[in-house]
Amino acid sequence: MGRLILFWAALMGLFLLFSVSRSETEEVRQALVRFMIQISPGNINRGANWGWNLTSDPCIWQGVVCNAMSKSVIIIHLDKLNLSGVLDANSLCVAKSLALLSLNHNQIVGNLPEGISNCSQLRRLFIRGNNFSGILPGSLSKLSKLIMLDISSNVFSGELPDLPRISGLVGFLADNNDLSGRIPEFNYLNLRAFNVSYNNFSGPIPDVHGHFNASSFSGNPGLCGKPLRTPCPSPPPS
Repeated sequence: MGRLILFWAALMGLFLLFSVSRSETEEVRQALVRFMIQISPGNINRGANWGWNLTSDPCIWQGVVCNAMSKSVIIIHLDKLNLSGVLDANSLCVAKSLALLSLNHNQIVGNLPEGISNCSQLRRLFIRGNNFSGILPGSLSKLSKLIMLDISSNVFSGELPDLPRISGLVGFLADNNDLSGRIPEFNYLNLRAFNVSYNNFSGPIPDVHGHFNASSFSGNPGLCGKPLRTPCPSPPPS
């Protein structure tokens, strides 16, 4: 009798484990479908292999790559799909293992939400060539694993958040926006790609240790100092 009880207890344990695992997968599937509904309000050409529904495995959806072992979503790559909705970060970041999000060259509107920081495993974020606007969320600096951020060719405004706090950042591209204020003191020795040209930044350019030339800073009338040819005004006498 004791062995029979242990058998049924073990069987019930396996059932509960399977149920929890399946429930988590279903939660991610539902959340990603909500994300897609928000970012593509019926305006994209869905082919036969599109997926993005409640009845299929996210790992076979267009633009999705999963970890081979865990089957968790690690990449969402949706460039040039005429997406014209908004980015629902609260739904997107239910996919806790997401490491790369690429939405380049669409027509996505609205702000980059504060909730993007809930994608805590995110290493690469590419949203170049959209219609994002507003101030960049301060929560971006909480993405401690981020190594590459490309927000170029949008309509972002205001000052940059504390991005130098992200110690592993090796690339930051923000050209062709409406950003303003001072350029932060990044660790320019670590950066391999950097461009803030054609914004409204002002003040002296930080010491970039010769890693970047004038093309990374041009188109900001208020900037001065090397590598630009515009000298900074001398400080007033004390």
